[in-house]
Amino acid sequence: MTAPRPARPGQDRSVQRLAWLAASALCAVLVVAGVVRELPARAGLRPATQYGGSEGRPVTALEILGGAAVVTVTPAGDRDVAYRARFTDARTAPSVEESLLGGTLRLTPRCPGDRQDAGDGSRCSVELSVTVPRDVPVKVSAGSGRVSLSGLDGAVDADVTSGALTLAGLRGPLRAAVGSGTLRATALGSARAEIRTGSGRGEVEFLVPPERVTGYAGSGRLDITVPAASRFRVECRSGAGRCETDATLADPASPHSLDLTTGSGRVHAGLSAP
Repeated sequence: MTAPRPARPGQDRSVQRLAWLAASALCAVLVVAGVVRELPARAGLRPATQYGGSEGRPVTALEILGGAAVVTVTPAGDRDVAYRARFTDARTAPSVEESLLGGTLRLTPRCPGDRQDAGDGSRCSVELSVTVPRDVPVKVSAGSGRVSLSGLDGAVDADVTSGALTLAGLRGPLRAAVGSGTLRATALGSARAEIRTGSGRGEVEFLVPPERVTGYAGSGRLDITVPAASRFRVECRSGAGRCETDATLADPASPHSLDLTTGSGRVHAGLSAP
């Protein structure tokens, strides 16, 4: 019987090198497979844009249910209501739901399943920009979103729960309310305004003296500024909080009125610098 020949040293090294290369190739395949599996989740965030509006149909009022979206409303150059919605979602495309009933156009931006969280660590975000004829009344409600309205002449009714509300250059009747969120209003020309804050904070500045202002703060704070030389019949009520007005603001014979109330918060009304 012939005894097996012992392997030469060079042969041992060749076998070891082949085994190492095979193991490295297998690891590379597994790593690449893992990366490929991760790509849909990470690359799934895709922007999309949707356009719509009244498209020639008569609109007498606009209502927006904003939720957590970023909503911007500005004047249109014609009689149409138009919008552009930009979305980012990790799984399926969001949309803007439209309905027109009795002349009121309602816009509701929606994320998949009506959830802002897409469920895999990414988020569904919506940015809705709307143009509307200046004199058309606008109503906007939102939760944690950011809402901005500017340059409108029609009535505005805006309500934000925990988000941010920004108003500028409005001239029609105004109702603005925030819960725990923030309100910033500048250059207002509204003759009548109702301003409410819950536990949040509001800062409101009028460009021209309003005829009637009603202000309320729950446990939060509300600061109202009116033009210099404005005079009002003033009512200022408070519970455990503070209600304050500049001394020169009050005139019992004024045709303009300022009605302020707070619970445990603080309300202040004063004159702008001359």
